[in-house]
Amino acid sequence: MIFYVFLDGIGFGEKNSDKNPFTRFPTHVFSPLSGNSSSEPRIRYVETDANMGISGLPQSATGQTALWTGFKAPIILGRHLSGFPSFTLKKIIAKHSMIKILNENGVLSDLINCYTPAFFKKFGPTARHLSASTLIQMASSRELKTLDDLREGRGIYMDITHEFLRKMNYDLIPESDPVMDLRDPYEVGKSIPSKFSHYGLCIYEYFLTDKIGHDQNWELAEKSIAILEKFILGFLDGMNPAEDTLILTSDHGNMEDLSVGTHTKNPVPTMLSGKFAVELEKSIKNLADIPPNIYKLLNLSKAYESWESSNFHEHRIEAI
Repeated sequence: MIFYVFLDGIGFGEKNSDKNPFTRFPTHVFSPLSGNSSSEPRIRYVETDANMGISGLPQSATGQTALWTGFKAPIILGRHLSGFPSFTLKKIIAKHSMIKILNENGVLSDLINCYTPAFFKKFGPTARHLSASTLIQMASSRELKTLDDLREGRGIYMDITHEFLRKMNYDLIPESDPVMDLRDPYEVGKSIPSKFSHYGLCIYEYFLTDKIGHDQNWELAEKSIAILEKFILGFLDGMNPAEDTLILTSDHGNMEDLSVGTHTKNPVPTMLSGKFAVELEKSIKNLADIPPNIYKLLNLSKAYESWESSNFHEHRIEAI
């Protein structure tokens, strides 16, 4: 099983506790983001280019499209695009979502984030403002996961511990509902390899890091680092390194520099562990390198050839 974790808005930062929460607060897994050497021997760290040859600050819509499809979205648009994917990016995602591609090639794949009833009420399938991660699932044969999936252990909530779920839905979900119980992030991470062992690839998105960066919120940065640290260490302790692979990366820098409320041009980390770590370490240079290399490692020549021959590949286009 490949566990593909997306942490929104983290990059390699300076060894400066006035700017970088990864320097100020104790961390094990994230120590290289603070200018220190790695202190986790099970993880390989790759400095990964989020700019992809386009000037300006890297942004979410283009960066995430690259991560989920293997296409250099900033080059295709000729610019970095923030927020939600444009018509052109939606068309790329609809055809080349890696969840769609993998399932079509016999590799069971899923976005394991769970959505609340409030989301489904506010955002229907035709909503204009949907994230790239939501769109890659909708492009596939897989349904978006619900609170029923969360109750039955078939998915994870976006904040891992359910603290935000409790705060945001206290008047919509009964206190007695099991989804309102707080989770231990280490135990959540440790349970993933066994719960999702039947999958070829699972994608999980954690976007609070980007919000923390924009808000320049030091208190939440400390809390988020501690939660993510436990979550990742739990997965590492629960995985079988001969069978499972961890890929953790981001779409652009942000939280590693809380002296500003904007994204950064810093390279982002791609953290690798397990079965395919060595091969991926050699192959990943920029965000768009991840999906096609997964296809190659899974011996999906048809999927790789489709990606390689696409008219979208590394060509700037106007609206289509």
